[in-house]
Amino acid sequence: MKKDGETYYSFPAALMRGFWESEEAKIHCLNNVLYYCAYSVWCSKGRGGSINEENFYNFICGELGLRRFAYDTKAKFYRATEELRSKYDPDYYNGLFWCISNSMFFDFYDNAKTAEERAGLLAYLATRSIIGQRGFAKTNKFFLTSRMACNLKNQNELPEEIEKYRVRYHFDKLKTMLFAAYKVAIYSDRTMRGFYVSLKKDTDGNPDILWLAQQVNSNRQGKDTTNPLKVALQNVRNELQKANSNYTAPNEQREQHLKNST
Repeated sequence: MKKDGETYYSFPAALMRGFWESEEAKIHCLNNVLYYCAYSVWCSKGRGGSINEENFYNFICGELGLRRFAYDTKAKFYRATEELRSKYDPDYYNGLFWCISNSMFFDFYDNAKTAEERAGLLAYLATRSIIGQRGFAKTNKFFLTSRMACNLKNQNELPEEIEKYRVRYHFDKLKTMLFAAYKVAIYSDRTMRGFYVSLKKDTDGNPDILWLAQQVNSNRQGKDTTNPLKVALQNVRNELQKANSNYTAPNEQREQHLKNST
């Protein structure tokens, strides 16, 4: 899909398992993403039933513009895609899909990255999946790191390279990278567990923390008014006010009785 003039690839997060291990693992994972996305585009054009090495090669070179990947790896590209083809089922990938821009994909494909930079990309992709179609979302370090390890739900045990980010020092550095490198707005205060994230930017293209803070506080206030305990207390107050409005003091009752008897 395209957004703001940029092409985005949607793919199963499971294809990125092991991305954190090394540069070689990084390339292996990105190749899998490339193969999967090429095949998904092929299927979206209604060509799934007539695939072969030659026409698929022409497709990825001509329509997708991936000649530099297909030229030296024609058979390899086709074989790898065939392997993914047999698993082209969202249920196979546990339902968790990520989305990455073309420029971000090839930045990581063409350039060496440190372990921290690889973790930063995983954190960003995980954050995008947590926010989804909403403007913002609440998360915590346990859920975010579980998503970084390509899991749909929270997990107690993670790979060592991801587990380290559950330590506050490393997690704080990770959040700083999300803010500085990926323009993720992050908001929290001492009264809440976890933190809120958003991809919304201000007019200068920076993370719009002010907007996020306003949304969070507005959302929290709205939730407070529907708090079950507060609703129950308000109902009691309403009943008391109603009872008081219908109540007549004993002296007033006696005077009213004398008045009626005369």
